[in-house]
Amino acid sequence: FLTRGGLWLSWEEGLQHFLKYLLDADWSVCAGNWMWVSSSAFERLLDSSKCTCPIALARRLDPKGDYVKRYLPELANYPVQFVHEPWKASREQQIEYGCVVGEDYPAPMIDLAIVSKRNAHTMATLRDKLVDAGGSTPPHCRPSDIDEIRQFFWLADDAVMEA
Repeated sequence: FLTRGGLWLSWEEGLQHFLKYLLDADWSVCAGNWMWVSSSAFERLLDSSKCTCPIALARRLDPKGDYVKRYLPELANYPVQFVHEPWKASREQQIEYGCVVGEDYPAPMIDLAIVSKRNAHTMATLRDKLVDAGGSTPPHCRPSDIDEIRQFFWLADDAVMEA
């Protein structure tokens, strides 16, 4: 993951990758999303300075590991408890499942628990320095009511449920 994860890469690297490979890439949408995902925009309302855990996210979005097993066939025989973290299986289990981490599948590049704490601290320090230098986190612009949402997204009256 990027800045708010573990690799401390610029959001611009992700943007360039998307612009090169996505058929429907839109510069402004992609740039804004990559800045938000990396916490580079320092938006107050959408503050995302906490590091995202890719393993927890994968478990939430792919609880059975179906997506992983489809696109990473080397992990197809792994049971659900190891499919998102195959390195946690014992070597004997990895052999049994037909995929040894470090040989058939890459070993983890980083210890996410360590580097995510370091990166969160670095981002908080940077934010504090910018604010101390006279800056501030910008207020978030958002629609003020349901009618403004309908107008902004060109939604029909029955497309938005009122709370």
